Amino acid sequence: MRYRQALLRELSLSSGASLIVLIAITLVTLFIRLLGEAARGELANEAVFTYLGFSLLHFLPVLLSIGIFIGVLLTFMRYWRDSEMVIWLNSGLSLLDWAKPVLLFILPLVAVLTLLTTALIPWAMNKKDIYKQELLSREDTSAIAPGLFAESHGGERVYFVENLNPLTGSVKNVFMQSSEGGKLGVVVAAEGRQDKLEDGTRFLILSQGRRYEGTPGRADYRIVQFEKYWMRLDPIEAQARGMTARKTGTLDLFRQTAPDARAELLGRLSSPISAVVLALFALPLSFVNTRARRSFGLIAALLIYFLYNNLMSISQAWVAQDKMNIITGLMMGHLPMIVALVLFFAYRLRMKPLRVGNS
Repeated sequence: MRYRQALLRELSLSSGASLIVLIAITLVTLFIRLLGEAARGELANEAVFTYLGFSLLHFLPVLLSIGIFIGVLLTFMRYWRDSEMVIWLNSGLSLLDWAKPVLLFILPLVAVLTLLTTALIPWAMNKKDIYKQELLSREDTSAIAPGLFAESHGGERVYFVENLNPLTGSVKNVFMQSSEGGKLGVVVAAEGRQDKLEDGTRFLILSQGRRYEGTPGRADYRIVQFEKYWMRLDPIEAQARGMTARKTGTLDLFRQTAPDARAELLGRLSSPISAVVLALFALPLSFVNTRARRSFGLIAALLIYFLYNNLMSISQAWVAQDKMNIITGLMMGHLPMIVALVLFFAYRLRMKPLRVGNS
């Protein structure tokens, strides 16, 4: 019917706009946080955008669920505010007749949400862990950035370079402080570069500089002036992390009986279910008093979302603590909200169409 086509078009625009805004806010927040970690030397500069992608993928199911909820809610609030809903209700449509096109719109999105939670995010968690191990296994100088002090992973060396040529990898005006056997060593050099031998051993080669070596608190420092200073760079062997429930495939989680695996499976199953329930909740919550020109739907929607989210979090935590099984956790997290949804629909359906604008 025509009303369904118009509704699907407006739902697509509202949900798409809401999702874009949510993704933009999340990207800015994550980018600022990752830049701060990179500035403190906790994250390599080249890893910022990679971590940004992994982090966004982790939050995408929540953003998609909220985007659908907001899109459906804003669309029907506009219908009520412009009295279009009053016209449709007086034409013989009930509030339940709008549930079918809403479900038709959200089911493909829920399928994408299910794919994210059950397949893509566990895969991304494994890839992120592998990438993190590769970063930790690199030599210390890979984290050097011009104008910033960079500390080695073991905390035994501190680097500072004034200029860096990204094409050749050479650096200018190098400062390096190291601690070996209780002695403090400081090296300053005009330039430096990395070199790799045939056997794979890496060296940092400094040119035209001095080395100051001694024990802190004593005056007997030794000063050595050099033309070339070779320092071996030993890569750090990062230990592989064990497989956790968050990185385990969904099919494998069904075969496991550990409480943390059951809780993770509950979280993955709850995400698409909550998206459907919240989208249907938007129908009765979207009511606007056309005469008073006010609505408490947004406030109620916010409260319902946080209540729903807390119910799912509590049930998942209790399953992880082995206080209940996964079936009870599903009922605890969703059944109260489904009952509330039925009551909200019953309250709106008992109102006569001719009195909708005066309620």
